[in-house]
Amino acid sequence: MKNPYDEQQTQILARITNNVVKLNDTLLELNQKIEEINEMNSDLVAFSNIWTHYQRNANLYLTSTNSLEPAKH
Repeated sequence: MKNPYDEQQTQILARITNNVVKLNDTLLELNQKIEEINEMNSDLVAFSNIWTHYQRNANLYLTSTNSLEPAKH
């Protein structure tokens, strides 16, 4: 005896499978974008560290040579 709901269940499973495939593709794309953002953030952190060291060294130099002027507002 044939199950009357076989065709309907097959269609539902096909839709679920389709949606899971689309979700997987979207998550892969999202992961790729997050990796790109993380790389950019890594570059920003490196630049920030370099700038902080430069600023500290410039401040030390200006202080040691008595060339440091007070900030003007």
